[in-house]
Amino acid sequence: MRPTIAARQTPTPTTERRPRLAECGAVPDGPDTAASLARRIEQGDPAAETQLVTRFSRGIRVVIRHASSDPTVAEDLFQETFRLGLERIRAGALRDPSQLAGFLAGLARTLATEHFRRVRKAPQEDVSILERMAAPGTSSLDLVARREEAQDVARTLESLPTDRDREVLRRFYLTMDDKDRICEDLGLTRLQFNRVLYRARERFRELWLTSTTRETS
Repeated sequence: MRPTIAARQTPTPTTERRPRLAECGAVPDGPDTAASLARRIEQGDPAAETQLVTRFSRGIRVVIRHASSDPTVAEDLFQETFRLGLERIRAGALRDPSQLAGFLAGLARTLATEHFRRVRKAPQEDVSILERMAAPGTSSLDLVARREEAQDVARTLESLPTDRDREVLRRFYLTMDDKDRICEDLGLTRLQFNRVLYRARERFRELWLTSTTRETS
């Protein structure tokens, strides 16, 4: 039987000295390179965006690994750092283009801190309930309670924004389909499946917390 999702311990940010991008070999050579790169991105140059990701990827991964050893969480934080970073640079939110490296490193640390804050605050019942739906009941009271929970779970699943989120959660937790079969049906690698499952769980958690908070308020 699969281990309960809620039991997994998510690492928290360490208090050790935080690495700088410059120490990771991430800052491009030349004093004006970072500034010119940022200006080109602000002007809408797609090639500059590709260069930014290429040049700063290694450093950002080091910064994120310093905050989380979970590869799935780290990959999501990595993607979100560049997505949000590029969005802000395009909008002209980077006041000092020469500080591009520090801007990206600070953004990565902020996103990591926000992620762990949400994880600490969020009750774990929201995801473990999916696994409980697949477990056999031991009494008539269990069956009644489970039917009520199943209705709540079904409503939450239907509220998810994409069919793929609903299918992944339903097949992995409720019908307990083989992971490799799900990957084959959806055209995903195992790594891609882990990312999709993580994001679907996060969306489910947010919707579940919203619905349960509304009911108890």
